[in-house]
Amino acid sequence: MKKVSYKPLLERFNIPRPTLIEWEKLPKSDDKNWRTGHITYLREQIEVEARTKDELKKRIILPNELFLICAHLFLTYTKSTPVKDEFKKSFKDFLLNPKKSIEYQHNFAKRIWKDENNDRYGDYQKIMLLIDELTYFQYYLLIRLCLKFNMKFFNNENLICSKGLEGKTWQELHMYDKEFSLKKIEDYFRYEEIIF
Repeated sequence: MKKVSYKPLLERFNIPRPTLIEWEKLPKSDDKNWRTGHITYLREQIEVEARTKDELKKRIILPNELFLICAHLFLTYTKSTPVKDEFKKSFKDFLLNPKKSIEYQHNFAKRIWKDENNDRYGDYQKIMLLIDELTYFQYYLLIRLCLKFNMKFFNNENLICSKGLEGKTWQELHMYDKEFSLKKIEDYFRYEEIIF
């Protein structure tokens, strides 16, 4: 019997090692044994994700584009992957129709909603072109990774933006600016093997 590595399954799906070992020991010929088939499926899922990350990396997605996608998902309180058409509609409204309250004068907001002289529409077009060109699995994986990046905020009640930036203090906005820095975006997506 060949030695099987459980590390990718442990890291990706958080299934305890003893459980995986127990599932692997069950007879494969048993019709009621769904567990060994499930392990095979999960291993295939990891392989497909790795190949999909390679495909995404070849698209050369810029850190600023990733920042805008993450910021959009965060500020619209999105916690699960929307279908493509919903994302495109929501993103268009988000990026091209900024609000005018005082919170939107902060540097964090200005990184998202550039002034009228800068090419905010160009950013929107580039991201829409990217989303349109992605296969559904590429899109799903990209958005899932963006949601994972945002999870540190959603896990802290004090950091949630369920109403966008409305009512946020300058201190909170400064913290968002720091946490959504291009350096942190680059480090995270490089670690996830989406960018070089």
